[in-house]
Amino acid sequence: MAVNIYNRNGNSIILQSMKRFITTAITICIASGLFAASVAGGIEIRPDLFYSMEELAKEDFQGNLTSEEEAYYGNTEMYLLTASPTEPVYGYFGHSGLVIDPPDQEPVMYDWGNFSFSEGFYLNFVKGLLYYSISSGWAENKTARFINDDRTVSVVPLDLQPEAKKAVMLFVSRNSLPENRTYLYHYYKDNCATRIRDIYSAATGDEFRRWAEQIETGKSYRQWAELYLSPSLFFEYILNYLEGPNIDEPLNLYQACFLPEILEEAISEFEGCGRSVIYETRSREAVPENYSLELRTAIIGIVMMIFPLMTISRRRSVRRAGDIVTGLEEVFLGILSLILLFVMTMTNHDVTYWNINLLVIPPTILVSAILHFMSLGRKERRKALWQSGFLCTFLMAIALLIQLITTFHQGNAAYYISILPFYAAELVSARSWFRRIHR
Repeated sequence: MAVNIYNRNGNSIILQSMKRFITTAITICIASGLFAASVAGGIEIRPDLFYSMEELAKEDFQGNLTSEEEAYYGNTEMYLLTASPTEPVYGYFGHSGLVIDPPDQEPVMYDWGNFSFSEGFYLNFVKGLLYYSISSGWAENKTARFINDDRTVSVVPLDLQPEAKKAVMLFVSRNSLPENRTYLYHYYKDNCATRIRDIYSAATGDEFRRWAEQIETGKSYRQWAELYLSPSLFFEYILNYLEGPNIDEPLNLYQACFLPEILEEAISEFEGCGRSVIYETRSREAVPENYSLELRTAIIGIVMMIFPLMTISRRRSVRRAGDIVTGLEEVFLGILSLILLFVMTMTNHDVTYWNINLLVIPPTILVSAILHFMSLGRKERRKALWQSGFLCTFLMAIALLIQLITTFHQGNAAYYISILPFYAAELVSARSWFRRIHR
């Protein structure tokens, strides 16, 4: 019995299958290599940074005091000041400050959340080098600024021993020197809240840390961040896509204190006292207790899949509109994937490393975008669109398989939910054209 190894155009079916297999294999190898290229420490950082934990270890929080010092520091008050979230996006997580109120001057607030848009900020941000600094100013002026922005402002008194208060004041004074002001900010592990958390813990003889580490929150960095990013689905969708598995381990309470409001709650409970509200916001809603990004992305997926299906229509104007909008959707996703590829392999943004979303939405989706713009309602590119769509779907399947059969864990269900219907619509629309052409 003869076997037909040629298609109607006279091309070898076996040869075409081999080409597709080789192309797919090469793509997977490249994607795997880039995925594996996520390495820390790729870019040199400034040598003059102030490392809080190392410097705190040099302070004596139980030193002896003279009678004058005992009276002075005994009458010094310290507070944790917390400002609620605000706009723009870098204010979504709220803010923390340390207020020191000595008996011989007005209260001063120390603030570790300062950065400047000058001095190469944007270039450093792209590299993953977020240089922040400490500043100090009259607490009354800082509070007035928060109130003017309609942010809830509250304080919690810090009940520390006079010896510890002296050490804290010496530490923040040394930290405020021009040569010590700058530090390398990290979204989750070194920010305006964690700096105060570590100072307060050191001042309690590390009792606060030991207490807080025994309390599990049941949420990861990603899940906590989702709650605070809930006002903007756009930013949440992008930032969640870019962040990899490094932020998906459940946190204890001490780790969760990267959020100013959680730090306030933790210290308030540890101290056994409530917070005092100075001002209550009138415009900003409270952070939700529960939030489902998956539900919202499911709606996104349903909307996105409409436009590839429009290319099946018998009306050319509808097909053109479908090609244009689908192409634009894929340009957005392709650019997002290229950004991920860049930050994974070329920057110090360690939260993006080993991110399997590079396979869920691969850069090859830009090929589909180009094919849609080249088609604009015509049928000539449908076969190539099916091949491109199949490749994207295949890479997503590889990603899903890795997560199902290995110990690799990343909280990225939202992207399977939103993108899989879109890929399916692409394949269905392209395949429908095949059948129509070959009838």
